Amino acid sequence: MMWKLWYVARHEYARNVFKKSFILALLSVPLLIGVNIGLIAFMVSLDNNNAPVGYVDHAGLLSDPIPAPVAPSEGAIQFIPFQTEDEARDALEAKSLQAYYIVSPDYFETSRIDLLYLKEPGENATQQFYDFIQINVLADQPPEIALRAAEGSNVTVRAPDGSREFSGAPTLGAILPVLLSVAFIFLLLMSSGYLMQAVVDEKENRTMEVLITSLSASRLISGKVLGIVAIGLTQLVAWILVGALAVFIGGEVFGIEWFQNPGLDWGPILTVVAIAIPSYVLACGLMVAVGSTVGQAQEGQQIGALFFMLFMIPLYAIMVIGETPNATPSVVLTLLPFTSLMTVGFRSLFSVVPLWQVAASVAIQTACAAGALWLAGRAFRLGMLRYGQRLRFSEIFARARATTTGRSLS
Repeated sequence: MMWKLWYVARHEYARNVFKKSFILALLSVPLLIGVNIGLIAFMVSLDNNNAPVGYVDHAGLLSDPIPAPVAPSEGAIQFIPFQTEDEARDALEAKSLQAYYIVSPDYFETSRIDLLYLKEPGENATQQFYDFIQINVLADQPPEIALRAAEGSNVTVRAPDGSREFSGAPTLGAILPVLLSVAFIFLLLMSSGYLMQAVVDEKENRTMEVLITSLSASRLISGKVLGIVAIGLTQLVAWILVGALAVFIGGEVFGIEWFQNPGLDWGPILTVVAIAIPSYVLACGLMVAVGSTVGQAQEGQQIGALFFMLFMIPLYAIMVIGETPNATPSVVLTLLPFTSLMTVGFRSLFSVVPLWQVAASVAIQTACAAGALWLAGRAFRLGMLRYGQRLRFSEIFARARATTTGRSLS
């Protein structure tokens, strides 16, 4: 009956989710994200200084100054004019200024400006003074031209076929497919312990006989896998919510421009998700199969690290993928099980992955996932009553061949 399957899934979910170890693991990722955002904000604050900046204009450039535009998230620096260099130096020594500039009399011929300070000024101060000078140099131009020149360049990168467009600077949206790929892989790594432990506990504490008299082996293993998948989804949803909150805080509270304009492109994101789901099921099925073949849980957990290494293979080929994202090696890694997830994430940084390759990869991962689930079910049925004994994979396939031969002879 289906209610038994859901009961097993609920039990598997509850017994793992409410453990202290799971809660600590769940909170570790948000804590890591929070620490990273805090470090970024701290480093930005070290580079910036909102104290006033003085200037002495010997060229008459700033006799009637025009204020430069400043981003809403960035505080405007006060620029104070001085008639003589001695006045500016006295203000600097009195710590009323963080620095002061001297615009040379021959500025229009040499563009010379001297900067004097006791301690290096903040990057925001030097950048704003540069914009301040630039917009006043263009004071005789129409206001819209002067403002456009002060804003600087705005590079847009487009694919040759026009299928993709993004900013020249790296954005959160551009690297999000890679982040999603890594998140799924780490999700699998964190779930490996539950997957390996799924059937080993019952074998070690000798309760398997009681379970199989109450429900079929297929429903038992399906319920366990369903519960573990729910555990993984709980972790993933928590990470997404914390990540979204971190982006909001970083953009709105700390004023980090990178978070204010993420530049999301849903095409690569949905591509990664479409490949990640069957890839996750594939790895889950194989891990449960491995857990069914070993005698002790510790053995299965050691083998589980191998699956993580298989998913990380494209990391060692990132130079090849980056230089030739549409070459044969990149396409092969896109289609192969395990390597496809991170390869597609990397390729999305440099080009558009063709739709036929995405469809072929999803089909291959889905077929392999179905095979892995079949293997897990068969391994579980053959090894569920073996206490402390290993079940070799050769036995699984040998019995499968024997069953097939027996049916054909009959």
